[in-house]
Amino acid sequence: MRRIILFLVLALFLLAQPMNIIFVFHNHQPWYIDLEKGELLLPWVRIHSVGNYLKVPLLVNQSGVSVAYTLSGSLIEQINWYANRTYVDARYKISQKIAEGKPLTLEEKYSMLLVPGGFFDINWQNIVYKHPRYTVLLGIRNDAFSKCPPGNITCIVSRFSEQDFIDLATLFNLLWIDPYIARQYPDVWAMRNKTSFTRNDLKRVLEVHMDLISKVLPLYRALAQQKRVELVLVPYSHPLMPLLADMGALEDLKVHIRLSQNLFERYLGVSPTGVWPPEQAVNDDVLRLFTESGFLWTITDEDVLKATMPGASHFGLYYVDYGGRRIYVFFRDKTLSDGLGFRYASMKPEEALADFMNYLKRVPRDECSVVVVALDGENPWENYPNFGDDFLIKFFGGLAQLEKNGTIKLWKPTDFVKRCSEKATPLPQREFEYFNLKVDISVYTSIRDLPTRIVQGRIAEGSWSSGGSLAIWIGDVDENVWWMWLKKAREDVGLNLKWDVLFPLLVAEASDWPFWYGGEMGSPQTFDPVAKSALIAFYRRAGLQPPMYLFSLAYPGGTPREIVGRGDGKVALYEGLTVYVNTTHIWIEGAGCGVVYFSNPTLPRSPYFFRGAVYGIHGEKLHIYADMAIDSCNNTVYLSDGGKFYPVGKAARSYFIGAQPGDKLYVEFNGLVYVLTIPESPVQQKLLMEVADPPGDDFGTGKYRYPKNPVFKPGVFDLLGFTLYDLGDRLRFMFRVREFGGNPWSGPAGFSLQFFHVYINRGRGERNDTLGLGVTLCKEAMWDVALLIGPGWSGGNRIVYSDGSFIDDAMAIRPGPNNTIVADVPKKYIGEFEKSWKLTVFLTSWDGYGPDNIRRFGVVEDEWTVGGADAAAVLAGVAPRVFDVLAPTVDAQVRALTSYKVSRLPNGTYVGAPASVCIFYTQEKPAATITATITTTVTQTSRETVTTTQYLTETQKETVREVNWVATAIVSVLAFILGLTPSLLAKRER
Repeated sequence: MRRIILFLVLALFLLAQPMNIIFVFHNHQPWYIDLEKGELLLPWVRIHSVGNYLKVPLLVNQSGVSVAYTLSGSLIEQINWYANRTYVDARYKISQKIAEGKPLTLEEKYSMLLVPGGFFDINWQNIVYKHPRYTVLLGIRNDAFSKCPPGNITCIVSRFSEQDFIDLATLFNLLWIDPYIARQYPDVWAMRNKTSFTRNDLKRVLEVHMDLISKVLPLYRALAQQKRVELVLVPYSHPLMPLLADMGALEDLKVHIRLSQNLFERYLGVSPTGVWPPEQAVNDDVLRLFTESGFLWTITDEDVLKATMPGASHFGLYYVDYGGRRIYVFFRDKTLSDGLGFRYASMKPEEALADFMNYLKRVPRDECSVVVVALDGENPWENYPNFGDDFLIKFFGGLAQLEKNGTIKLWKPTDFVKRCSEKATPLPQREFEYFNLKVDISVYTSIRDLPTRIVQGRIAEGSWSSGGSLAIWIGDVDENVWWMWLKKAREDVGLNLKWDVLFPLLVAEASDWPFWYGGEMGSPQTFDPVAKSALIAFYRRAGLQPPMYLFSLAYPGGTPREIVGRGDGKVALYEGLTVYVNTTHIWIEGAGCGVVYFSNPTLPRSPYFFRGAVYGIHGEKLHIYADMAIDSCNNTVYLSDGGKFYPVGKAARSYFIGAQPGDKLYVEFNGLVYVLTIPESPVQQKLLMEVADPPGDDFGTGKYRYPKNPVFKPGVFDLLGFTLYDLGDRLRFMFRVREFGGNPWSGPAGFSLQFFHVYINRGRGERNDTLGLGVTLCKEAMWDVALLIGPGWSGGNRIVYSDGSFIDDAMAIRPGPNNTIVADVPKKYIGEFEKSWKLTVFLTSWDGYGPDNIRRFGVVEDEWTVGGADAAAVLAGVAPRVFDVLAPTVDAQVRALTSYKVSRLPNGTYVGAPASVCIFYTQEKPAATITATITTTVTQTSRETVTTTQYLTETQKETVREVNWVATAIVSVLAFILGLTPSLLAKRER
């Protein structure tokens, strides 16, 4: 039977029309130049130049397949800065001082120990933990930061010896060199086995870094001249082009395009025919600029096509015509692109190739259908074993063999356009809604409320992110204010500028700054100084005084860089002081004294009418915009105006700074920032629903196990209760968990691990699917609005409607007291609560790199993967990705989550139907007696597993063996085609 299956699968591969595939690797680095200091603040151009910028084209080129590479202007310029020794980065300078035996300052030593921002910025799982000396140094570092008081850098640094710093600098620089590249330098390769290093070792490693950097651009030039690759242009600073166009900065965009064209001709010897829009972000203005600049083709995301032509296939080639001149548009495939970027890092190359080819079965097999795989060229590989070297060799070697056998055809993009231009589909003109940045958007706190304009265009305004939206770059307060800083700077300085003045503006127009400022993708801490230095230099080089707000240590909208503590009604400060707040007043008690600063983040921070002070009473730089100060030494209250403080008496009233009950305040004392929540009056909170969940049921189907990383403390996914309140203009959803787990990854909402899904039937339930949980809802629980309540990164603060539309960042999400997480949802987005509403609540694990921002659930747990899932359900794609369901009993949860059905077809493929969950809560009587009158409706179907063998009812080990045989069958077919050795077909037992 197995031989028959293998024959059938092989026949399918060989008889099918070749599938057209395009690979585009996007190489880009932000500007790291601090124009005030004259150095590069971050080392990532250098770090990737000693690895991925060289090894990816070298290893892929060995296979002989055709691929394309992009290079941003900012990357080309900075590579040249290193090669010419114009600038180097701060970590290189520190390393060089150590190598030369020069003493480091206390601050330099401390900077080496920061995470992020120091010499531990390298993959811990694949690199740090696999080197014994690096592991020891990380342990010393973590112990120091946990035991020393916050901000006491002397205490932290004193735990490290001079040899420790030599070893740390050498390991960081040494282990970032890709293994494939390092082998070309035998003396450097041999260092990887050492556990103690000399200053000469470090000096040699730094010499190799500079040698490798000088080889990057000549390599791409040579490959392009030999026609082995296609090089694709990226506008100079990687600007977020649609939003700059919405601001009216079209002339700036032309400069970005022209500068990159000059760089490509000068350093790479080519005039590219294709252009990569930064972040794959486009609108009609952008496509028109590309066309006018002479480009033949461009590329964006499949979600942009969905918004442009609903129902159209992203496997086709499209075009837009402007005045008789066409530009062709590719739409990348997210599944395969994200597979290479994220999922395949945990797979063997053969398994990844099997998955890749299996996906291609759904692609139309006509002459001009094409699958476009486009992803970061530099970032994924450190997450792969051995920096991805083995994967790249075997995966692309496998594709090369499949191409030789006629199964697939790999194209350079320009060649494909020339082949299929006459069969391309036009994008029809229709009405679209674009943002309007010609007005002040600083006063808006949600992307949903931003002003827009209606245009007649050919393409929706969108990007690769958040379902095709631009939400990562706009909508958050810090992002909105940043765009207005940029807009006002252009207005203040003007645009008819010489290069020395223009350059900092171009740096400031990079997409990277708003990308980080929103906090959806991580902390902006390391990028914030670069962005501000660019605007400061823009003003100063034009002979103008920069605005005061550019010197703040806070982010543009006033968000502090780091929060060290939180409190409701009171917060304890270091050095013995406690700040208290009630619904009307703020006061300080405790031993000692000092100046405490307060900021109300709900106040708009528009640069056109800036409010708040960035310097304290004693001239110190502040980490917040201070609206008020209290000097506890003499109990004097100050308010800020025009950047200065004025005494206003002895009583600090919250309304002085516009604060209301339920608001949060930022509190700064001695350089540390805290969050203080103003308590609400009990009469403001009307209890609507209160439900308890059984403790200890954080195992989903009954067998799920937490990932192995220690951040997943027992109980972080154990939902204990849910409460719903009416607060007048909003509803408050409160979730209590057994263990909060802290905020190990600095989630913007104050937590990092949990991800709550709430599905609400408001009387017209229209959908029974869930948003990535792998389960469905029964007919009675079908939803028309869903709340995705996570740490606040992109997708983690989202209201979704049954028609697929959604609102980002409209909820106020924060930690509450007693291991609770609170989400306040404005009623204008979900309506007034009615007792007929039905709510289904799930708790899963947040993972910003996982599909739908949910962690992977597998058979065997590892550091980041949930274990204990039914192997057959995983293969069939119906394993529930849920840790806990709000349910009356443990049995009700388990029966619901195990109600999926799985069958194995005669060809060995597993198929299935997802579990149907019918556990929901509704209010049937007045809220005054809600605790006694909550009604739980539970409708379950028993688990039914349909198979053609007995394996699904045997032990888990036998099940895994059967699943592995199926995977091996696929790999066997590929091995037959690829000519791989039999050892690659060995079954893997877990």
